[in-house]
Amino acid sequence: MRYGTPYGCYINGGKEFEINTPLTPRNWYNYFFTDNYVSFTSQAAVGEGFLQDSLGRRIFAVKARGMYLVDGDKGWNLWGLPEEEAYAFYRCVHRAGSTLIELEKHGIFSRWTLFVPEEEDILSCFEAGEVELVNRSSEKRTLKLISYTENDLDGAYKRQGYNTASCFKRDDFNGLAFDFHETFYDEDRDLTFFTACSAPVTAWESAKNAFIGTYGSVNAPAALRHGGCLGQGCVAEKLGYAIQTELTLRPGESAKVEFVCGLVPTLDAAKAALLRFDTSEKFETELKRVYARIEDRRGNISVETPDSEFNSLYNYWLTYQTDMGSRWARVRHNGYRDMASDTECLAAFSPALAWERIKRILSYQYPDGYCPRTFIDGEIRPNKFSDCTVWPAFTVSAIVKALGDLSLLDEEVPFNDGSAATVWEHLKRAADFLYGFKGHYGLIQIWGGDWNDCMNNLGLAHKGVSVWLSIALVRMLRFLRELALLRGENKYADTLSARAEELCTLINRYGWDEKGGRYIYAISDDLRVVGAEDCEEGKAFLNPQTWAILAGGLGEGRELSALDSARKALDTPLGTRVSWPAYTKKSAWIGPICEKAPGVQENGGVYLHAMCWLLAVDCILKREKDVQKDLERILPFTNPVVKGRAEPYALCNCYMEQETGYRYGTPGQSWRTATAQWLLKAVTEFVLGLKPQLEGLKIDPCLPESWYGTKVKYVFRGKTYRIEYISGGEKGVYFEGKLCEHGVLPLEDGNVTVRL
Repeated sequence: MRYGTPYGCYINGGKEFEINTPLTPRNWYNYFFTDNYVSFTSQAAVGEGFLQDSLGRRIFAVKARGMYLVDGDKGWNLWGLPEEEAYAFYRCVHRAGSTLIELEKHGIFSRWTLFVPEEEDILSCFEAGEVELVNRSSEKRTLKLISYTENDLDGAYKRQGYNTASCFKRDDFNGLAFDFHETFYDEDRDLTFFTACSAPVTAWESAKNAFIGTYGSVNAPAALRHGGCLGQGCVAEKLGYAIQTELTLRPGESAKVEFVCGLVPTLDAAKAALLRFDTSEKFETELKRVYARIEDRRGNISVETPDSEFNSLYNYWLTYQTDMGSRWARVRHNGYRDMASDTECLAAFSPALAWERIKRILSYQYPDGYCPRTFIDGEIRPNKFSDCTVWPAFTVSAIVKALGDLSLLDEEVPFNDGSAATVWEHLKRAADFLYGFKGHYGLIQIWGGDWNDCMNNLGLAHKGVSVWLSIALVRMLRFLRELALLRGENKYADTLSARAEELCTLINRYGWDEKGGRYIYAISDDLRVVGAEDCEEGKAFLNPQTWAILAGGLGEGRELSALDSARKALDTPLGTRVSWPAYTKKSAWIGPICEKAPGVQENGGVYLHAMCWLLAVDCILKREKDVQKDLERILPFTNPVVKGRAEPYALCNCYMEQETGYRYGTPGQSWRTATAQWLLKAVTEFVLGLKPQLEGLKIDPCLPESWYGTKVKYVFRGKTYRIEYISGGEKGVYFEGKLCEHGVLPLEDGNVTVRL
């Protein structure tokens, strides 16, 4: 079955998304990654790739790329741009792990495939591509195939600045290589960037201006107009790496050429890398290795709902995006909160990998328990964020329950100063730090920001507080209390319970807005309130209301009315806003949220990460109709305002609200967001109700009626459950026809029927 948008559709059972034009509403990206290298490309070959060490030092191997053909006086690129040049056929196929672009022009069919291979050495990271050409004309054709890569390893280009690098082709290497010096892994290292191909290099350029031209572009380089590369080399110019090979094809004849570019320690390592990809068979073998790794990581769960498009998104794309986020956070920086929370979501289908990831994340924690915002450019940076410390507890709890192994808490993990302690001690120190990090009224300091990054001026004097973070700490303390009881640490569990109840009392006393009937967001250093009905702008915020329920309640029974009050203010046809009304005046005492245009992201936009928390809450409350509505508005292919504007295979961070005018209903940033990860977790744990417990898998679902008939295959601790959700009969969870007490399944293979 084919379905999708005017620009493309899922194919191959949902594993792939086919795009039928290079002119999508914006670049529709795909990402490829290993533990140390990440790269991406769009349907028009726009993208970049970089290597990163353990402290966030980055080397951009690719900042632009291109693949071109020259045939006599005609030259064109192999991805369909520029748009004014006609082509007979175009399609792009994104798949988890690879992208291919097919094109037919001037009687030549081309297929370009790109991916990032599995690592063999941490300092040998590269991209591999293959171009297949087919002569569909009636004449013999002699073609020049050119690969181009651009980076700033010789220094960034600055107009009227100095460029002093030089690069020439070496006789003993079938490509170009540029040696440079970099501090990496706390050592001064000599590294080599290389680009090479499996066919003989017949011409080349290493100066950007020689290939692109003074007034050219990557889409239309000057070299295509003067017959290809000339091999002039580069002296004191900006580098650009172009290699060219020639092929002669009779009518109907085809040929394949493999290309590799990347970073290696030596020229010999570059030669070895090329040997891995010097035939089409080797290229295919390496690509299959990547597919196998991805399949292995996503193989614990698959769903079959009545919505075929959702099945494709969930089964192949949400798992892939969650894996990437858990390792690469938001890519632009190594967000601690982001990685920890994404790893919690990863535990829903790959808990063993999630355990390795969270131990790495904990190693950046300070010995006093505080967790930094990021590590980048060789430094661990707190950035004055207060919320990062709350997230690891949720992640560790999810993994321990998924694997059923309390002993994991006793594994030792280093702190960022080299000292070490058990994982349990890491979590206890985090709880102690955050509980002691108090400001006004005994609530938790917001300092330079919490989850809402754009409220970073409220607490710089260490007095302002976050009501949301105070609620999140309640949730953290309750998660740790559950683990403490399982460990037999009853006295510590009592301490955690007392702290949680103390915070609940303070939140209800100082964080409740009686006039608005909901929880406020924050209180500034000088006691100004954010998120109350009497505020001129920013009267209502979603997250404190949803998290009051995610935390298990705050003791006075206000949670449902608070959520309903916020929803009345925040709901729109596009979705549920994260805040309202949007700020229209710059208020330096709050932060950059007031500098964003109204209706954009945190400032009154539909922030989809927060909507996924709302989806989870509606499931907890068993509000099936709201669950249906949440899903329809989150998903880019069911939201009627958004459909056709956003990538159907990758979730984005937000949708722009009506105040943005022409941007209304358009998506924000894709891939580099927690939306996909939390949608996966919300659907798995709350909609489908698959809730790992130490004693086994509990099922407690809340499906919308349109999902009745859903089937799930779930591998849990090595046992395979085949689950079907149906209506009718006595409600409950049945394993092989027998009702399960409290919905907990026996730990053995079998068929499960959930009667709704």
